[in-house]
Amino acid sequence: MGFRLAISLLCSIGLLAACGHVEETRSARQEQATEFNQRAQRAYQRGEYQVAAAFYENALQLDVAVENVNGIAINMLNLAKVNQVLGNSALSQRFLDSLLEDKSLQYAPQHLAAAAVQKSLLRLQDGDVAGATIWADKAAAWCTTDCLLAGVIDNARASIALHEKDAEQALYWSERAAAANKGESPLEYANALRLAASARLLKNENDSALRLLEEALVIDKSLGLPEKIRQDLLLSAQAHEKSGRVEQAAQFRDRAARIAATAVK
Repeated sequence: MGFRLAISLLCSIGLLAACGHVEETRSARQEQATEFNQRAQRAYQRGEYQVAAAFYENALQLDVAVENVNGIAINMLNLAKVNQVLGNSALSQRFLDSLLEDKSLQYAPQHLAAAAVQKSLLRLQDGDVAGATIWADKAAAWCTTDCLLAGVIDNARASIALHEKDAEQALYWSERAAAANKGESPLEYANALRLAASARLLKNENDSALRLLEEALVIDKSLGLPEKIRQDLLLSAQAHEKSGRVEQAAQFRDRAARIAATAVK
């Protein structure tokens, strides 16, 4: 709004030539950035992660050029996500740090919360439980009234608790996450179910875990997420094995192995 008001005032006193062209040029660049972002999303959904990363980079460059702060934040978050999937955790961390440590631009709290929760999960992936906890706390602090990431942050806290083998805390946070995400985010709801199932397995509540995993599996299949499906199957195998059902456990492991053999993520 401030940019448009400034242009309007300059045009009214004759200080800018071809004022309509300035607005159109800026809009065209933003439209192109949006197009790159959409192409990146489609590539990501197809599992073409390198292609997605290249499109996100193009979108980011355009957003930086016109100082589209929301676009910059979204594309840096997407680049962090796609590089994490590609196994480039150091590069993923750099994108998050660029967002979190930027002193010149003011990003929306929900974007900072998203970066912090992603950083929390990366720290946990590296075995840094203390760091993961600090960043989960920061994410929660940025997640204000209008924030839609409460369930994501709860899932991160459940993951931290599972890493520490704290079944009660893992169950508490995963059940909170499931309640927050149900009907809102199928992906995060399935993640919460899987985390709750893992907590149930720690408590030797194997049949309860299986029921949660059956629901998660249906969702993950509907979303077409091979790695999530594989995780559901492996946890189901573990539940059957802990209950003495060796044959069923072997069947689930075989199904998981077939998915892994496709090399499709």
